[in-house]
Amino acid sequence: MRKASSISIEFPGEGEIITSPTYSFRIDAEAPRVEIAIDGGGWASCRRSDDYWWFDWSDYEPGFHQAIVREAPDAGPAPRSGVRRFVVGNPGR
Repeated sequence: MRKASSISIEFPGEGEIITSPTYSFRIDAEAPRVEIAIDGGGWASCRRSDDYWWFDWSDYEPGFHQAIVREAPDAGPAPRSGVRRFVVGNPGR
C-alpha cells in the first residue's frame, strides 16, 4: 500500500499580492515528482532545489488567480494540496 504524503504551497501565501514580472512558487512535498495547475489549466512539472519544489511563472495577467499542486500520478492516486488563492497586481509597475 502506498503511503499518503502531504503536499502544500508555501508561497505565495493565501491572498498574497504578486507585483513582480516573474514569480517562483515554493512547494513543500516529499514526492518523487510534483506538478502544479494554475487557474484550472493543465498540469506542469515543478523543479526540485534546496529541499523544496519550485515552479517559475511569468507572462501572467493582473487579477485573481488560484493554484493547486499534486504529487505526479506515476504510481496511483496523487495527493493534492488545497487551493491557494492569490492576486497579481500590475507586474513590473
